[in-house]
Amino acid sequence: MQVTSYDVSVSNFQEIILEGSKEKPVMVVFWSPQSQICSALLPTLDKLHQQFDQCFILARINCDVEQQIVSHFGVQSVPSVFMFKDGQGIDGFAGEQTESFIKEFIEKHTPNAADTLLLEGQTLFAQGQLDEAKSAILSASKLAPENNDIKLALAQVYLGLGDHESAKPLLDAIPLADQNMIYHSLVSQLELAVQASQTPEITALEAQLATAEDKSFIEYQLAIQYSQANRNKEALTLLYNILAIDLGYENGDAKKTMLDLLETIDDPKLVSEYRRKLYSLLY
Repeated sequence: MQVTSYDVSVSNFQEIILEGSKEKPVMVVFWSPQSQICSALLPTLDKLHQQFDQCFILARINCDVEQQIVSHFGVQSVPSVFMFKDGQGIDGFAGEQTESFIKEFIEKHTPNAADTLLLEGQTLFAQGQLDEAKSAILSASKLAPENNDIKLALAQVYLGLGDHESAKPLLDAIPLADQNMIYHSLVSQLELAVQASQTPEITALEAQLATAEDKSFIEYQLAIQYSQANRNKEALTLLYNILAIDLGYENGDAKKTMLDLLETIDDPKLVSEYRRKLYSLLY
């Protein structure tokens, strides 16, 4: 990733602030190591810089060292923060401010980070780079969790990866007003994926389970079939149910199977949920 955070001096001022602001907004913070307010502000700016996916350049000017720059701008107090675009200072603030104030200040002068990540993810998806697309769109989702366009894009990626379990709750969450052509297309893909995952073996075991006396034995066999069909949540649920009744289940190593499955699933939220459930039984 390109570096977008700098300590500015007279030698690189032109390149980073004046020229750099023609490519991206540049947030310039005049600070002093002797100021407690500055000591609190700098980590906050670093955090927001990462949170906004480095969609602006962060430039720090140490007023105790760079007196020529300080005099040029007539800075009277620290911290003083300015936003530059196209080589010109367009806005700023001074003194102690809340994180929410600073976040709003950044949002006012930068591209929408969530939309930028969504576009990046959609481009990667079109190029067939599904894992990279998933990473970008998940980052967008963290910034804008209620954005339905992002939910649809993420559902599309999950379907492309064969993970229809993760796609379904995203599609279920789309309100009627936003159920557009893309939504209906993805729902159709999901239905086809579910049908494809319903193998004859799964159908037979599900039928047996309804009348079986030893349900745990059928559940164990069904869990294995579910995992092979990438129906991971259903598989983990069955394995957990078996262990909740009999931690030492002998007709199959349910504990080892569950641990092995948890090691292979690429869904941190699901893995975390079922690790907690398993450890609650073990300890």
